[in-house]
Amino acid sequence: MTPNGSVQLVTKDGRELTIGIAEFSKADQAFLEEHFGRKAPPQAVTTGIHRGPLKADADTSYHLYLPKDLDPELRSPVLIWTQSDGAKPGTLQRFSEAADVLGMIIASPVEARNEGQVTLINNMAHSRSVLSKLGREFSINREAVHFGGDKSGAAAAFQNSAKMKSAGTFTVSGFFTPDMTAVNEGHHFMAGSTNSSNRYLTAWAAAKFGEEGTHYLYEGTREMPESGDIAIGMTWMYAQGLYENLASRGAEAAAFEKRALPWLKELAETSEGDAAYLTRMLTKECKLRGRFKQEVERLHSKLTRNPETVIHVKGLEALDDFSEKELAKYGNHFSPLPEHAPKKFERMSANLAEKYQEADDLQPIFKQLAKPTHR
Repeated sequence: MTPNGSVQLVTKDGRELTIGIAEFSKADQAFLEEHFGRKAPPQAVTTGIHRGPLKADADTSYHLYLPKDLDPELRSPVLIWTQSDGAKPGTLQRFSEAADVLGMIIASPVEARNEGQVTLINNMAHSRSVLSKLGREFSINREAVHFGGDKSGAAAAFQNSAKMKSAGTFTVSGFFTPDMTAVNEGHHFMAGSTNSSNRYLTAWAAAKFGEEGTHYLYEGTREMPESGDIAIGMTWMYAQGLYENLASRGAEAAAFEKRALPWLKELAETSEGDAAYLTRMLTKECKLRGRFKQEVERLHSKLTRNPETVIHVKGLEALDDFSEKELAKYGNHFSPLPEHAPKKFERMSANLAEKYQEADDLQPIFKQLAKPTHR
């Protein structure tokens, strides 16, 4: 039984169902209350909290991040992150900014790691166990379950998303296995470094998602993007699904709007281009409402008065287009391509750099596209 009085049932085929206790007969309600007992509602979390490793069951442990100002009465969104080498104490540090902005609970299984041919099967079992434990411990929204991971963990996230009906994915250097078909519901933000040997695989998978996916290239050979980029990507993933299902997620949207608006305004002070990228997405793709709609539209209008900011957003869109039309051509072999850079990329990246020369932050990305991928 969850803290808000819902009952979780597991079917013979492994599916989990959450049913309000009021749906049961009076006799069954009395039995459930006596057998499980209602847990005392947890206290609100005022500062972000890292915990772990915690036990989900006999075979699965996990690390957990609870966002600041977590409302125990609100059904919260969730992300299960499958790290390619298994969760470590510092794995979720980079996710705290995103979690605090979105009010999202994030958990990462320790045992979900790259194990060759059994990676996807094992990762799904561990992810399911962690998700089930979160459902017992917290009030979570089953319509707002997301998956994420890096490299092989990203492939596991796509598998989890397809099999467990998620609201979207946030992945880094992700790729499909040959039997994946992009039937996943939700929206899919696929980050990757400019020189990753997985960049073609990521581009190919993002192209398969069509309008529901995007390939976001970040500078250099870093394994993971910075926390700010993660927050941008997870907001892109989360907000679109949230507003598509506003009728059933109104309270969740109100909580998001309260968190997101101050963050967007702060982002506009430090990175006008990134703020404009998000406000454009919110105003174009999301059915915003009320004061939040007015504030986001006003902020976007203010940001786009700066021609350099407009160029930055257009440059990001050009990179996504380059990924779909050029990088994706080399991604259907289901294998990384180290030390690879087609000769034509020198000309193409130079053209991008010239066309969007006012986008200073994007210049290193344009230039690095012409360099060979790393091992």
